[in-house]
Amino acid sequence: MALLLRSVARTEIARSLYRDIFNENDYYYFFVGRTTEWDDEESPPTPIDNRDQIAAADRNKLFVKQVEPSDVVLGIDRRDWVLNTVYDQYDDAYSPSRTSNSGASTLEAATFYVMTDEFNVYKCISNNNNSPSVNKPTGTSTATIETDDGYLWKFMFQVPVADQTKFLTADYIPVRKVVGAGDPEFDVNGVIDSITIDDGGSGYTAAPTVVVNGDGQGAVVTASLTAGVVTNLSIDNPGSGYTFAYLTFTDENTGSGAEATVTLGGTETDTSHEAVEDSAIPGTIDRIEIVSGGLDYIDGDAIVSITGDGSDATASLTIDGDSGTITGVTITSQGTNYSFADVSITQDVGAGTGATFRAILSPRGGHGSNAQKELFAKNLLISVNLDNDNADQFLNNDYRQLGLIKNPYAYGTSSVYILASGTTCYIANVGGATYSALVAAGFDAEISVDSDSNSRLTYIYTEDPGDGTYNAYFLPIIEPTGFASADTITIAGTAGYAINSVSDPEVDNKSGEIIYLDNRLVITRQRDQVEKVRAILKF
Repeated sequence: MALLLRSVARTEIARSLYRDIFNENDYYYFFVGRTTEWDDEESPPTPIDNRDQIAAADRNKLFVKQVEPSDVVLGIDRRDWVLNTVYDQYDDAYSPSRTSNSGASTLEAATFYVMTDEFNVYKCISNNNNSPSVNKPTGTSTATIETDDGYLWKFMFQVPVADQTKFLTADYIPVRKVVGAGDPEFDVNGVIDSITIDDGGSGYTAAPTVVVNGDGQGAVVTASLTAGVVTNLSIDNPGSGYTFAYLTFTDENTGSGAEATVTLGGTETDTSHEAVEDSAIPGTIDRIEIVSGGLDYIDGDAIVSITGDGSDATASLTIDGDSGTITGVTITSQGTNYSFADVSITQDVGAGTGATFRAILSPRGGHGSNAQKELFAKNLLISVNLDNDNADQFLNNDYRQLGLIKNPYAYGTSSVYILASGTTCYIANVGGATYSALVAAGFDAEISVDSDSNSRLTYIYTEDPGDGTYNAYFLPIIEPTGFASADTITIAGTAGYAINSVSDPEVDNKSGEIIYLDNRLVITRQRDQVEKVRAILKF
């Protein structure tokens, strides 16, 4: 059985995970783990996808930091414009028998787009018969851009400054879908930006309750009245995660008829990107390739005929005056809505024969309508800052593992943890004697709790709250059946060290599903340190 899993399927899988995070259908967290040394500290082992290693990574998780909607974006492979390079031109029919100039047998593998030093991304529509590119494409016109070297480029988008800082790497370019609120392909905007009152209704004796419906959460809108009519809708909370939203008005009073339209907004976008998406023309004819030029055609008599399921495409011919061979076809109107087009020659008096052609068509929505799909954005780029804004994120120790986990539980429950960060450690407030014993034993020393001598916990680090006591963090290896201020702890074989109070972990470190794991060289955290942690999930 011959099957095909299209390249776009990988884009759709990446986009599904992106939307899962963006709309908070599930909760994803970066976690930091493993303070114990590798066997070879200079060469961390490659993670293996087996139960043993995943269980060990679970036990070694130290804290989690939520992946927020602003922490993810789809990404395409980075291809910078380089002087004197021959770029592949866009073609809708690359195959093993019809390869690009670079030898690629698929559009995805072809070098048909570039990013310039202005962070503009362009698609190559024509490479002037496989000529070197010597003029950098510039500008953000929605029309095709022709450079002096004969190349035709289509401006796709500019990488916003915020995305340059957060997501752009030597290997990947972040790319967004901008226009199309309510469209299932719409990925970017997630908050209620503005509301237009279409009909204020009548007869209201009190302001109706406004209900925000949609696939996001958290938006709050309040209505105000003038003479029984809804005249203002204030956005008290714009919410997040919306790809569509609409309002309904509920009230037990006599009023009725209020209607309003929601406009979504949120993620930073470039207006030129919006213009490109808005102006995209579906199903245009980009080029007409001469398969065979034929013979004996007469200039002025031979006319291009384009038939297909679209309309309005036209082209003119260049004919060699001696042989009557067709040497060029120039598009005079690209037309619209073609999914196929047959090109032939009509003649009134001539007897030309043998000319055959192939029409190269734009993507279904037109060039620039969906840069993520057109440029094969099959990578999910994740970037999270690990800072020291709360006690969850440990200091003054080191770690060697990073990972991405889906839907961990709040400690002691079967409910998904949903806060911005959380520790997997017990936090014991201790006095000076216990603190000194922990310091002497060193990080990663094991302790046990006197009420459960079978318990095993690892000392992670100590925090000084400035009140003469210390908060000691302990990662559970074998959970104590109880751990409270009445307990004492055993440190380095010596029992009886006192504690003042104990706080349970916030996150159950043996819950959730690890979907990404990265073993790294040792990283030591400092109090003033902020780490930018990136993960690239390739599909």
